[in-house]
Amino acid sequence: MVSSALVLALLVGPSTALDNGLALTPPMGWNPWNCYGNRGEGVTEGIVLDAARAMASKLSGSGYAYVNLDCGWSTKHRDPATGELQVNATRFPHGMAWLAEQIHALGLKLGMYGALGYHQCCSGSADATADDGSGAGCSKSKPATCRNETFFARDAALWASWGVDLVKFDGCGGKFHPDIDAMRDALNATGRPIVYSVHSDVTEGGGMTDADANLWRTGPDIGASYEQALDRAMIADNVTAYLPAGPGAWADPDMLQVGNIGRQANGGSPPSLFPDAEGRTQFALWSVLKAPLLLGTFIHNVSGATLATVTNAAAIAVNQDALGEPGTMRKDGGYLPDKPRPTGNVAYGYQIWSGALSNGGAAVVLANLEGNRSQPLTLSKDEMPPSRAGTAVWDVAEAFSGATMKSVTLPLAWPAVAPHDVAMLVLTPAV
Repeated sequence: MVSSALVLALLVGPSTALDNGLALTPPMGWNPWNCYGNRGEGVTEGIVLDAARAMASKLSGSGYAYVNLDCGWSTKHRDPATGELQVNATRFPHGMAWLAEQIHALGLKLGMYGALGYHQCCSGSADATADDGSGAGCSKSKPATCRNETFFARDAALWASWGVDLVKFDGCGGKFHPDIDAMRDALNATGRPIVYSVHSDVTEGGGMTDADANLWRTGPDIGASYEQALDRAMIADNVTAYLPAGPGAWADPDMLQVGNIGRQANGGSPPSLFPDAEGRTQFALWSVLKAPLLLGTFIHNVSGATLATVTNAAAIAVNQDALGEPGTMRKDGGYLPDKPRPTGNVAYGYQIWSGALSNGGAAVVLANLEGNRSQPLTLSKDEMPPSRAGTAVWDVAEAFSGATMKSVTLPLAWPAVAPHDVAMLVLTPAV
């Protein structure tokens, strides 16, 4: 979890979001890192286009729009004559402007990856001489090669000329603040609308405000495990209490592992008995947190259960609600991912999250963290958002099952939430 000292470092700056008019609701899309990473051939033009076509046919109707690249698209070295980043022509033979045209023709948007320091994250680990970073960070072995702000402007202009719609800016090679602002300003100066996502623990170095970026990562990379999904949600909840999220500036606990959780070994995760339930749990938590919904699974052959989860209209409506107020954990049964449940302690093993919605309603997640039994969970007025606690009678719909209840007064006992699963309730004031 984020330490209290680091969290206090966030208490600076204005509470207004980045003023570029973008990401007024959390962005939705796909990123290849969790399923492809930089292993073997890495991501190629064909893989990206296959994913884009799958998104257009299966997901765009649900709001998914961004097809994002991650580390591994470049040659690892800048052009020695111009200083520009170079596209890996083996992986992307037609270039990025062409790729953007293909993705835009599908009604989608292209996301790009860059890095703050001397090299991009995966490039530095694979090639000690890599110099494809963008920012003012310096290579410890090459102190004379520190960047200056001309590189921010040069890279931003290049990405804009390609038709890029989002930039994920990674934290390799240096502390983010104040260099994070230099790339923000460079992107805005291009005149092209480009969503700005910063990928580094926002507590590193302090000084981060919600006016610095449209998306800001709240913790480390997420693996394909239920425990890590819970952990990243709780870190994001902690951070958003001090660095407010809302329209134009969203806390990012990292990409969705729905479809990967319990099924693949990325992050060293063992197989799970409840992969679909655990995927629903992450999707429900990300929805109520108002986190970006960036899929990290193989969407060209996504399973029916995963597709049903990530296109669930009720959960997505919560995530995209115009109020943009992140939910928070209201009650914790005592379980933490790194602490096993004490035998016989029936108070352990659940969480209750809730957040306000723009129609006067609320979204609630009743999460059963127990792995060996179903359990009933009860929502009382104490677990409701304070702004909604005065409403006496509710109409209730459960997002994933479609079950409904009319004219409900709290407390509401939900009869049985399955192991590692959730009941996601959408409450609307009864007429």
